Amino acid sequence: MRATRCARLLGLALAMSPAVAFGQAGTSALDPAFRLPAGGRAIAGPVVDALCSPPVAWLLSEDRSLYALTETGTLSARVELDAQGGTPGAFLAVDPFGRVVLALGGSRLAAYTKMGSVAWEARTEPVPGAAASFAPAFGPDGRAFALSGSSFACFSATGRNLWTLALPAAASCPPAVDGSGRPCLGLADGRLLIATPYGGEAALLSLGSPARCLAPIAFPGGGGSSPGLPCLAVGLADGRLLLLGEGGHSIAERRCRAVPVSLAWDGSVLYGLDSGGEAFALTASGKELWAAATGCRDGSLRVFPERVIALGQGKAVSLSRQGEVFREMSIPGAAGIPAISPAGLAFSSGSDWVLAAYPFERRLGDPSPAGVPDYPGLPDPAPRLLQFDPFAADSDRQLTRLADIEKSLQSGSIGEGEIDAAAYCAAVATRAFELGLTDLERRRHGNPLPRARACWLLASLGSPAYREPLFRVLESEDDPAVRAAACEALATLSVDPDGRSMAAFLAAAAKPVDERTALVIVAAIEGMALRSGQAPAEDGLRALIKLSTKPYGLSVRSRASAALGRISGTL
Repeated sequence: MRATRCARLLGLALAMSPAVAFGQAGTSALDPAFRLPAGGRAIAGPVVDALCSPPVAWLLSEDRSLYALTETGTLSARVELDAQGGTPGAFLAVDPFGRVVLALGGSRLAAYTKMGSVAWEARTEPVPGAAASFAPAFGPDGRAFALSGSSFACFSATGRNLWTLALPAAASCPPAVDGSGRPCLGLADGRLLIATPYGGEAALLSLGSPARCLAPIAFPGGGGSSPGLPCLAVGLADGRLLLLGEGGHSIAERRCRAVPVSLAWDGSVLYGLDSGGEAFALTASGKELWAAATGCRDGSLRVFPERVIALGQGKAVSLSRQGEVFREMSIPGAAGIPAISPAGLAFSSGSDWVLAAYPFERRLGDPSPAGVPDYPGLPDPAPRLLQFDPFAADSDRQLTRLADIEKSLQSGSIGEGEIDAAAYCAAVATRAFELGLTDLERRRHGNPLPRARACWLLASLGSPAYREPLFRVLESEDDPAVRAAACEALATLSVDPDGRSMAAFLAAAAKPVDERTALVIVAAIEGMALRSGQAPAEDGLRALIKLSTKPYGLSVRSRASAALGRISGTL
């Protein structure tokens, strides 16, 4: 009896071990690591945000509840969405900053943090029919490219509508961002729309068949800009797979056995999955490296450092980077396609209203990034404007120009004027137009209102790429009102992907600064942590600790201490 029991335990351990016959196909145990009872069947998800720390799985149920669940089974947030606006759209999309974006009733987009707070919300045109199920694509600075009625629209990382393009035909697939950072969208009439990040039409290509999936292709340092390299992979409804260059020309074409439905680039190899369940790998020149049957029909593909995971209805298959099948798992009663987390868990929603996490693979690590390059920095318009306008430093003239920029933002028509508008705001905020003035003239032109207004407009444009002038304001500005405006602008952006915002707050707090600026710094750090749902960088915590001690006054110290307590939930 004891020997039989030991044999059973040994068999169970081998079935659940990450080291199960990695040279052979294996089957993972179907005992879930944990379960989460939901308030209904899944409308969208699960999707996994692998870049969040810890990673989070998101699920939207039919009772209009949004769930965020960690890999350890902790319920990070449950958001009961308001009852207005009808049924939510059938997608969940995670932006580059770990916030989940969803459609509310076909006329709104909203982003939520893993703590359940609203990061931003935007109004859109009503989206007819199936178009509501197409998730947005995201630029490297977090801007979202989404369908808005019969149009293609861009929303900043703070939810502001930047531009809208009318579509000549209905969309045939979700949008994507190519290797040069440009939004792309397949159309039902067999054409492909490629736009600039700022709302211009870069190309409208005829492909002969509607696109079913798109994927960016980018190369380190090159961004897909070389004429001989592709920057976009397109899977067509007629079974063809195209690799397109930046100019829209075809670099390679492959005929698949079925319609390509999912594509992923890892920096050197393009992996794909077709509607018949065949996974394949191609070089950038279109040469096939391998193909393998997975049985994941009409599924999706995820690429990790050492594994390629094919996912289908209630099914997951793990392959090596060379196409060898390692593991397979079938989930009975699954209500959709599972999602894989970096820990190797398969999150699957069931028809029994339960989200379960099944141990499937060994720890996989972070998914391979697409590698879309950042957008270029801002030019300096001051030398050119000063050459033609000797009164460019006049505060009244600056306020007039800033008011025009604000009107364009409010109307959602900033479009291709965004870069010039951001550059002008940066020049005003940093007093670039006053560099050639004497001290007396600088004092005469020293109205702080245009500089504070320019800081606010930089935040309204919504890109973390526009933070550099705000850092310079915090470092060198003498007027406390302008410094406060820069702090509030950084807080409005609410994201700090490289920790530089928190480093700027720490440098400002170390001077020390006046009480007004100190209080604004505290509010900015606290607001960024709560609105982003992410723990602030270490420099942000050090800044709060610095502000909670002398020589700062009691009001600043108590406010900083309270902020440390309030943001503890994000740590």
